[in-house]
Amino acid sequence: MKGAVALLILLANSAANAAEVLATLEDGKLGVRVDGLVFPATLPKELTSGLTNRLYARVALNGAGAILGKRIVEYSIRYDLWDQTFSVISATDGSIAESRTLASLADVEALLASLPLSRLFEGSTLPVTDLTLRVEVLLNPIDREKMRMIRKWVAQNSTPEAAGGPGITVSNTIFNRIFEQYADGSDVAAAWRVTLESRPFRLDALKNEGR
Repeated sequence: MKGAVALLILLANSAANAAEVLATLEDGKLGVRVDGLVFPATLPKELTSGLTNRLYARVALNGAGAILGKRIVEYSIRYDLWDQTFSVISATDGSIAESRTLASLADVEALLASLPLSRLFEGSTLPVTDLTLRVEVLLNPIDREKMRMIRKWVAQNSTPEAAGGPGITVSNTIFNRIFEQYADGSDVAAAWRVTLESRPFRLDALKNEGR
């Protein structure tokens, strides 16, 4: 539990992002690539810890004044301390889309630097109009119940600085920031998250990369 609290504090202090969302077309299916995400400086250490790290992306396709579709893409990344390789599994709406093994941390960082969220929407069903893609990316999201448990644990183990004890002092703003994300009915939230939107584009102007 202490490790989870420390991670929350570190992620809450991460820098803002200046990433770019680009629409992609592969075999007639619309997807997204997110370039230039600025992750917390602690991420390389977390990736090589042997624990599973999760990258959770919520993608919304908008056009003609309406939401045309939504998808959830999740990357699970785990470092094998014995083989010294990284297992990377991507899933779309809970169904595994791809499983691969990467040889080095540099390979993982290259993947995250140009994050593919591919083949999410069937292009043939989309209207010929201006479209935009909204992407929300969360690092190691925490479900609602686990967040309540962490908050309760911190409250029980925090002590005023004047007491000079070994307890933990954590600003309530960190927890408030996370709980605000549940206000829209979401089941997960994270201390590190970023929301980005593409420039308007037209499907017929995209190059089909699968051909």
